[in-house]
Amino acid sequence: MTALVTGSNGFLGSHLVEGLLARGYDVHCLVRRTSDLKWLRGLPVRLVYGDVTSEESLREAVAGKRYVYHAAGLVKARSQWAFDRVNCRGTAKVLRACWKHGVGLKRFVLISSQSAGGPSLDGRPVAEGDEPQPVSRYGKSKVKAEEVARNYAGRLPVTIVRPPAIFGPRDRGMLPFFNMLKKGVVVLVRGERYANLVYVKDVVAGTILAGEREEAAGQTYYIAGQRVYAWREFAEVAAAVMGKRVRVASVPEIAVRTLGAVNSLAAALTRRARMLDWQKAREILQPYWLCDISKAKKELGYVPSYSLEEGLAETIQWYRTQGWT
Repeated sequence: MTALVTGSNGFLGSHLVEGLLARGYDVHCLVRRTSDLKWLRGLPVRLVYGDVTSEESLREAVAGKRYVYHAAGLVKARSQWAFDRVNCRGTAKVLRACWKHGVGLKRFVLISSQSAGGPSLDGRPVAEGDEPQPVSRYGKSKVKAEEVARNYAGRLPVTIVRPPAIFGPRDRGMLPFFNMLKKGVVVLVRGERYANLVYVKDVVAGTILAGEREEAAGQTYYIAGQRVYAWREFAEVAAAVMGKRVRVASVPEIAVRTLGAVNSLAAALTRRARMLDWQKAREILQPYWLCDISKAKKELGYVPSYSLEEGLAETIQWYRTQGWT
């Protein structure tokens, strides 16, 4: 069982590599010459140098692979063009390389995002058959990547997974949130907001199932945690795990919009993308990021293994070990 993982040196990709190794896969990791490989050091993997934006560099990477897990992508960029260049056109180049050189490919798994499907507009969890309604450039680029993948469905066995917000060891995206908790205060937007959250190891388990199950070919799945949490509840549970008392400070929506606009202006002036720009602010301000995982349960046998407390305990312990918090 030979698998190629793109984005293998990143947060989710490195956990996916470990999950595949644990199941006995021969794992090849697509990395760039400039990639930081600290999460791959010491693992029995084979490094393949290439870039998803260069189809020529992908020829060797995909040749002879039975499984390709495409986790590479941009989560922050200054323009729609920049997002599309990697998330959409990069996906197209990996798919084309698999079609031309991937003889014997059993499955191509595209790791997309709930941002592609968009938030729930009425409080009902979104399902795979719903019309995508992304609210950010990132989400739109992921929808385009999914469309490209589906166009190959007749030529390649393609499966798409859409995880929501992921937390776990190695994640820097939620690190500011945990650092606030460490100080005993957390800033949340005024008014309750709800989300499906998922621990990274559950995403890995669901993603591997999506690659291995024959009936998953041509399908899309939401891979998320067992239940919905209000962000206030998530903060309170995390604080309890940390042994902290936390005070919740509420800020109005205009404060988030303003910060997003200021960061977008700074990104334009410095030519460096910021995570919390006006696009990310639009995502943050949505009241419901809910998704239905019943299809993954029924067809893949996917069941989240980690409770929120268990996932947070592992995450926080890892942050402390690394000196991040």
